[in-house]
Amino acid sequence: MKLLLMVFGLALSLPALADGLLVAAGAGYKKPLTEIYAAFTKETGIGVNAAFGNMQQVLAQTRDSGRVDLVVGERGFLQKSGLFERLEPLGTGRLVLAYGQRRLASWRDLADPSIERIALPDPKKAIYGRAATQFLERSGLMPEVKNRLMTLATVPQVSAYLLAGSVDLGFINVTDALGIADKIAGFDELPSDLYDPPRIVLAFPTSAPQSDEAEVLAAFVKRDQARAIFKRFGL
Repeated sequence: MKLLLMVFGLALSLPALADGLLVAAGAGYKKPLTEIYAAFTKETGIGVNAAFGNMQQVLAQTRDSGRVDLVVGERGFLQKSGLFERLEPLGTGRLVLAYGQRRLASWRDLADPSIERIALPDPKKAIYGRAATQFLERSGLMPEVKNRLMTLATVPQVSAYLLAGSVDLGFINVTDALGIADKIAGFDELPSDLYDPPRIVLAFPTSAPQSDEAEVLAAFVKRDQARAIFKRFGL
């Protein structure tokens, strides 16, 4: 398992024989999920080993390790993989344009010539990279900004570049934007008719037995305590 996580570059390395659930998730939801896992473990005593990465990394770990108990990600992306037999809804994601050191009057000013670097997660591997690409194409802005786009692996990496001042603007989810709101110049939520809003689900892999512990977590994330955490992070 350690080897797999090193190869796929997930955020946390987990021991192969660790007790508790192994839950893999898109990196853009690390903050709310970490809080939910802590509340879950405190209440139930069931540990959660959390792994985060872009969705291609998550799928690869799920397919190749045979150890993943649950996955959190975008419904369509997970369905297409054929690796899951049950998906429980968690919420709907929202795409935002975040401003590093200078705020624009509106997202419509995205093509301003003074904007040199615009970051987005990898559209081939991350759901918000795909959403950002849809937004740019449907809004008609892609031809004007495509030469200024910088592709990064995950939403948290885009946020890190914004905080470091390495990019002017970045496409991230509202969850990450709320977490760094006091350290950037602000963000604008983008019109949902210009991209396909990600439907976030909790998924049960076909390669792993549906354990009692997984069922307990599936029930926990539907309770008011967990819903309040999701709502606070924009889901």
